[in-house]
Amino acid sequence: MSSTALPAGADSLGELTLAQLLDALAARTSAPASGSAAGVVVALAAALCAMAARFSERSFEGADELAATADRLRFRALELADEDTRAYSALLAARRLPVQPVEADRGTREEAIAAATANAVAVPLEIAEIGGEVGRLATKVASEGNPNLLGDALTAVLIAEAAAAAAATMAEINLAESRGA
Repeated sequence: MSSTALPAGADSLGELTLAQLLDALAARTSAPASGSAAGVVVALAAALCAMAARFSERSFEGADELAATADRLRFRALELADEDTRAYSALLAARRLPVQPVEADRGTREEAIAAATANAVAVPLEIAEIGGEVGRLATKVASEGNPNLLGDALTAVLIAEAAAAAAATMAEINLAESRGA
């Protein structure tokens, strides 16, 4: 089983077609997986939020700034989706390091697991934080924006909240699993 499923020549999830992204997530590989999926979903929510805000420039002051903020969050969430793939792969690699029979040598594996765990927890937590922020922005668009875009804004709220919860759960799982490694 391979550790990642990106197609040959692809350096990031953002370069993939939707079909390729879905294939990568469905593949029998360790990554990309749920943390990366949460990052992509947060990016989708931010895109919907930005679009709804752009159609709401006449409805409330600051809609254009809100759209720009949503764009920044979208780009960061997509970066984090890739970072999650790398972070989780590094955590799995650290867990596969051999257990050293000599007490003095055991620190190397434990230090590698601790460093990889810190990253495998920090990345999905940042995805969760961004998801929460996107949800707050989209809530503002839903309440003050163009009523014709209410469905888009509410969809952004719902999927941002779901992705944030999923990412926070993955951080908890990564931390708990590493305590038992």
